[in-house]
Amino acid sequence: MGVTVRPAREDDAEAIAGVHVETWRHAYAGLLPQEVLDGLSRRRQTRRWRRAIRDPEAELGQVFVADGGGIAGFGSASRETGEITTLYVLPEAQRRGIGRSLFCRMVEFLDGPVSLWVLDGNPAAGFYTRLGGSPGERATVERWGMELGRTRYCWPAISGRSRSMNRSG
Repeated sequence: MGVTVRPAREDDAEAIAGVHVETWRHAYAGLLPQEVLDGLSRRRQTRRWRRAIRDPEAELGQVFVADGGGIAGFGSASRETGEITTLYVLPEAQRRGIGRSLFCRMVEFLDGPVSLWVLDGNPAAGFYTRLGGSPGERATVERWGMELGRTRYCWPAISGRSRSMNRSG
């Protein structure tokens, strides 16, 4: 599958929203209340992602998509915080290098130390470890009436390594 990682355009918002809803329902099944997952709205997420794409200085940062004739995944990164704020790949497109490509593009964009938060129990934690991330700070956040644990994965300034990371594994 030939995939290009590029900055998102406003007309990508609906496809990003579809990936967002589908990946949340897959990755967070059993971790988040089922009514939260069932209540995810592509329409609301489309509006959210359209706003995020229009204003990359807002909370989520610059939005990127993995486009291979359709959006297979997306991510966002904030230079202000040095964080990857989102990274999601459709379940059927996982294990094909798409997440790694998105990650590497966002690392290049951030050009410095990088971190991201991972919800406890998220199956992607192993992926971040394979990319060389070190689990560090732990915190909890209250959402949907429950306290959720999360861990910050960190990478030192790795912009020079991102091209070789993209070719490996």
